[in-house]
Amino acid sequence: MTATLTALPTIPPDAPEPAPAEEPRARRVTFPLGWLRGLAALAVVWFHAYQNNRTGSAWAWPWTGAAHQLMLGTDLFVDMFFVLSGLVLWLPVARSVIDGLPGRSGRMLLYRRLARLLPLYVTTVVVVWAITNPVWPGHWQDLLLHLTFTHVYSDTYIFWTDGPAWSLAVEMHFYVLMALAVPLVNALARRSDSRRVRILVVSALPALAAVVSMAYLWWAIDVSGAPITDWSVWFSPLSRGADFGIGMGLAVLSATGLRLGRTLRGALAVLGTVALAGLVWTRPFDSPTGDWWHPAYSLAIAVAMASIVLHDGPWPAWLSWKPLAWIGSLGYGVYLLHEPVMRFLGWLHLLPAAQPGSWFIVTFALVLVPTLAVAWLSSRTLEAAGLRLLSMIDRDGRPRDYYAHLEE
Repeated sequence: MTATLTALPTIPPDAPEPAPAEEPRARRVTFPLGWLRGLAALAVVWFHAYQNNRTGSAWAWPWTGAAHQLMLGTDLFVDMFFVLSGLVLWLPVARSVIDGLPGRSGRMLLYRRLARLLPLYVTTVVVVWAITNPVWPGHWQDLLLHLTFTHVYSDTYIFWTDGPAWSLAVEMHFYVLMALAVPLVNALARRSDSRRVRILVVSALPALAAVVSMAYLWWAIDVSGAPITDWSVWFSPLSRGADFGIGMGLAVLSATGLRLGRTLRGALAVLGTVALAGLVWTRPFDSPTGDWWHPAYSLAIAVAMASIVLHDGPWPAWLSWKPLAWIGSLGYGVYLLHEPVMRFLGWLHLLPAAQPGSWFIVTFALVLVPTLAVAWLSSRTLEAAGLRLLSMIDRDGRPRDYYAHLEE
């Protein structure tokens, strides 16, 4: 048996020591979820076009009966946005904690969300507010509440300036909550060598969010007696906590390495979709009791999404259909900008007059095209500029040292 020797390269005596190997990071699997954001964005524009075509002093809806019931059910896509946010933000945290590896800091989690959202959000709010408040000081309370993401606590101003912005305020509350929780979760996880304990640690916040939200809904529906027009009660962060908790819980399941076979994944996709259809068909929209349907929507959405995130691929090609995935990449822009675009086109008298029937589809098409254009422009300017600011900090959220290589 002959051994083969390989000559080692000669290292100069004054050569610098090699840099220490970077600590291992949590595994990364990218799931094809962009199409869901695209579908949700289109559904929101579709519903608001429908809503914009109400007529008469009673604000009669364009459709009646089963068709109207189905249209009102499109608000499930807002719950989908929240579930997706909980999943996407908590997944890297859960992966690193469960695997016992270093993860992204809490402030870096928050900085990344702020870099993507804040330039678009602030610009939209300030511009729309300035145009609709041409006489100083205008409704300065409205501007202040929107810029601090606290308009969700005001029945008066919650839907002013840009109606869909209420959901971004709700999301911001949970971004901050997650950022504050990450250091504690990481500290507790480091104290244990047990994978099971680390799973319990990273599952605590999702469970807490869901339980507190359900308790709040019970209070709001069965105890408070708040009417359905108390918007700050029914659109508050607490009312949507279960959405985020369920999305975060799905992230934990995925991070544990749980993977399902093809038959079971197909069954979950069908079960979740059928459950959503049944929930839409049975939901009462004229009483606060219907708010119990939001966590039910989220659970059904998570069941359907499990067929994607409890699998490492390959996935069906249609899940990456480029037009819908592209719209999904503009999700925040489409969501925030479509209402100002609709109002502007209405001011120019370019939209059909509100009337019963299916004319709202024309409104939808006329609003969607410029909305996509403006959202794309925002993604290349405002949002891109915000993301470039991230280069000024390292992966732990500290100011980047550009001269570290010169320290020796």
